Formats: sequence, structure tokens, C-alpha cells
Amino acid sequence: MDINQVKLLLTKYFDGETTLEEERMLQGYFSDETEIPDELITYRQQFMLLSSSARTEYDTGKLDLRISEMIDNLDAAMPEQGRSKALFRYLAAASIILMLGVSGILIYQARSNAVRDTYSDPQIAYQEAQRALMYVSQKMNKGIDPLSNVSKINAGTEQLKVLQKMDESMGMLNLVSIINRSSNLKK
Repeated sequence: MDINQVKLLLTKYFDGETTLEEERMLQGYFSDETEIPDELITYRQQFMLLSSSARTEYDTGKLDLRISEMIDNLDAAMPEQGRSKALFRYLAAASIILMLGVSGILIYQARSNAVRDTYSDPQIAYQEAQRALMYVSQKMNKGIDPLSNVSKINAGTEQLKVLQKMDESMGMLNLVSIINRSSNLKK
């Protein structure tokens, strides 16, 4: 098989896109005693292991039976009080391991998420920030644009303010007419 073809098949293999026949071709290539180029020698052991594990057959029925027998023997050998102590110990150990794992993950994330500059030139960083803010501004203006019709609703109420001033003036005229009548009554 040509080395370029092998490299192509390896790329497909590691991307998970090979067929079973192509995988068999790779296993055959690496399991043969032919000379393999130095750049591909690291894959030989992997494919040898895969081909040997494919030939091995396991009898899971016997394994299941042995495991269940071992569990039964352990249950019979362990008194009830010892079981609860052992269970408590296992739960305590599992809790400690879980806490250590979670705290390790949190510490790792805190260290890896440290704030870093993405631009070495402050002028370029400023321009990128300005561009991002302009993009957000355009999107917000596009979203606010339909709200411009609200100002048309307010335009109708402006005309009502003129009527309100007229109403106030009418009230003043009523007061004047009341004063006029009272002065006419005195005469």
C-alpha cells in the first residue's frame, strides 16, 4: 500500500470516518512484517493491539457467574454491623474524592480563565472594541426603530393640551361673569 494512501486512511481513521474494510486494511498494513516508515512506526503498536484484541474472545457468562459467587461469598463472610461500617467508609472515601475532584476542577478553571490581553497593540484593541460597540448599537437601533410610532401617539395629545388651555380660559370667563353679576346686583 502507498504511504500517501496510508496517511489518508489514518486521517480518516482518527476523524472516525473509516469503514470497517479501511480499518482492516490499516490493521493489515501495520501487522505485516514489512518495513514501515519511521514517521508511521508509532501507530504500529496501536494497530497490533487492536488486531490482537479483536481475535480474543471472552466468555462473559462465566465471568458474571464468578463475580456473583465472589459477591455472595463476601456477603456471607461479612457480619451485618461490619457491612454498615464498610459502607460508611466507602461513602466517606467517595465524598472526599468527589470534593477533591471538584475543587481541583474549579482551581484549574480559575487558573486557566485568567484575563489575558488578546491584542498586543492598544490601538488595534481600541478599534476592535469600537467596532463591536458599533455593531451592538446598530442592532439596538434596529430593535428600537419600531418604537418610533409611540411619538405619533404623543402628537395627538398635544392637540388636547390646546383644548385644556381653552377650558381654563372658559373657567376664568365664568369667574368674570360671576363677578359682573354680583356687581350688577349691588346697583
